[in-house]
Amino acid sequence: MQSTFSRRAFVTGLGLGMLSVPLLALAQDKSREEKKEQAEEKKEENKEKKEEAKDKAEDAIEDRDEVIDAPGTDNSQDRRQDRRRDAVK
Repeated sequence: MQSTFSRRAFVTGLGLGMLSVPLLALAQDKSREEKKEQAEEKKEENKEKKEEAKDKAEDAIEDRDEVIDAPGTDNSQDRRQDRRRDAVK
């Protein structure tokens, strides 16, 4: 009786093990596909961020021309020196 039970347990365990292998492979394939999709989404987001940064940089250049005393001009440097003098007093 003992040997019959152990054979049945072994065969049952072996059968369950063989059935679980394809299920594990299927689960791994799904996780790989999800990872690929996430990577593609991140790439698209990064491209969008780069384009937004370029647009902002271009806007900043255009806006700089409209400023009365743009950074680096003589008037802006004079104003900075005046503020430094006032801060020291």
